Amino acid sequence: MMITKFSDRLYADLNKDLNALTLEEDQVIKRLEKSIHACLKYLRKLKDYCKLNDPGTPAEEIVFFKHIKPKFKSQLIFYQSLLNMEIRKPIGDGKVVSDYFANEIKILYHFFESNLSFYQYVRTQATYLDEYYFVRGNYDVHLDPDQCVIDFDPTFSTTHDHKLAQVLASELMQEHLEQAIQRISQKDAIIQIDSEFRDFDWKQTKCALIELIYCWHATEAFGKKNLKSIVKFIEKSFNISLGNFYDTYDFGKKNLKSIVKFIEKSFNISLGNFYDTYDWLCGRPSPTVYIDEMKSAFLLRIQKKLR
Repeated sequence: MMITKFSDRLYADLNKDLNALTLEEDQVIKRLEKSIHACLKYLRKLKDYCKLNDPGTPAEEIVFFKHIKPKFKSQLIFYQSLLNMEIRKPIGDGKVVSDYFANEIKILYHFFESNLSFYQYVRTQATYLDEYYFVRGNYDVHLDPDQCVIDFDPTFSTTHDHKLAQVLASELMQEHLEQAIQRISQKDAIIQIDSEFRDFDWKQTKCALIELIYCWHATEAFGKKNLKSIVKFIEKSFNISLGNFYDTYDFGKKNLKSIVKFIEKSFNISLGNFYDTYDWLCGRPSPTVYIDEMKSAFLLRIQKKLR
């Protein structure tokens, strides 16, 4: 299907734009607002293409409304939910925020329970109701259709493609919340060890940290040491456990990925899609913005000392 090839390219472009926003926009609320507009832009592009290249058979409709459109729509719902959650997030210590996130997870569980039959259908990758769920023009009151479908564009909607997008977005949100709670827990554990480790969160941009990681790797900052040995040394030095670190990664060929995981845990930061970010760095006018900034700052410090 031509629409499948088009949508794959379009979805890749959407993810690149979202990743770029994560790197370029430091203010969370502004980043989320821009991300929502990006999702809307690409969803409109998908809709315009669909109208010009309308799925011609029920089988093509199922592919589009089950596997293509919900991917785009789920990103929009996810970022809109993130924005709403960020605006309502309480100001306080780690426990206050962690409890807030835990309550958001309970709300997600309620959504899954309220749509249990459909959720199980999706999770088991069933297909026997696809012609009712994902073909336009069908409205079976016994299959719990989305009531809002009557307000949607009938040429770009089925009774369940929006609900599927909600399921996908809820799964993304659950994963996001669980990771956020885990980061807070790790940070609190470090603080309890020694008050000197307070407020050691990474304050520069994520892009800056990624520059550093690639430079450490390229310059063999850890020498020729086996990465497993280095990790053990870092764990002991920083009094931190990296969990099931060794079983997860190949320390020979994937050592860069392993270093990224360590940095994420140490600096309490998520670097997102690291390899897409590298492609983005390569395309910038200056690939080493932060390293150039560090060099200038260091040379200035030396000049002051020599005066």
